[in-house]
Amino acid sequence: MAAGNAATSVRVRTTSIDKLMASGMAAVLPSQGVAGGKLYATHKNGFDFLIALFGAEGGVLATIEGRVLTAMRTAAATGVAVRYLKPEGATVAALFGTGYQSTWHALVLQQELELAELRICGRTPSAVDRLVAWSKDRGIPAVAAGPDEAIRDAQVVAAVTAAYEPVFSGSGLAANALVCGVGSTKAERRELDAETVRRADLIYTDSVEGARTEAGDLIGAAEAGALDWNQVHDITDVITGVSGRTPGTGIVLYESQGMALQDVAAAAIVYARCNGEA
Repeated sequence: MAAGNAATSVRVRTTSIDKLMASGMAAVLPSQGVAGGKLYATHKNGFDFLIALFGAEGGVLATIEGRVLTAMRTAAATGVAVRYLKPEGATVAALFGTGYQSTWHALVLQQELELAELRICGRTPSAVDRLVAWSKDRGIPAVAAGPDEAIRDAQVVAAVTAAYEPVFSGSGLAANALVCGVGSTKAERRELDAETVRRADLIYTDSVEGARTEAGDLIGAAEAGALDWNQVHDITDVITGVSGRTPGTGIVLYESQGMALQDVAAAAIVYARCNGEA
């Protein structure tokens, strides 16, 4: 996408009076010979996802139930940010949230870091205990922690929640921490407080255009005077070497809203494997 060889749309949402919501987004990925997108419903019981994949020369290649694929590509995007933006020698991470997305994030943090400890924090103690046990079963050195304890000296902090209020105080973050805000994908949601955003030396997102309408953490910080939108850059700048962490860089923030291009790229991999091509 940074080279202009792929394209993605921002998300479009529509909501009825009873709060039932439908959302959609689309992308084209010529290098894989595909185009497509994701359509999903948000309702009182959660989400239902459908990803459609089309051939570049015509035809419907596949429709894929997208719950698992969405969770995997979201964690994979976090993994890319961690790979490029983690502080040198990072061994301690904090994970806020205990939902379905959190299991995949625990796996990706194990993959991208030489983890000595993964501190898991959530609002329901029994859910925290289940995720800790699940993680330990997979060789992840997980422990339960409260918010302040979780972020103390943690080099990587990932928030993967459905919170509408910040889940920790940015004043307690380590001076060089990488913070990944994953769950705040609506303007009214907040996982990270304005202090976290204010302290960040570098701020990246998967789509600056989308962040202006969807990244509640950044929108809230801008409204509080803690953010100038000119500070926010696309993660593609890091991947292509335009910018990134250097010695002496302080806190780095990555805000993830999720892009259709991620869904289409992931669906293309699934389709190729189903056809014995990968």
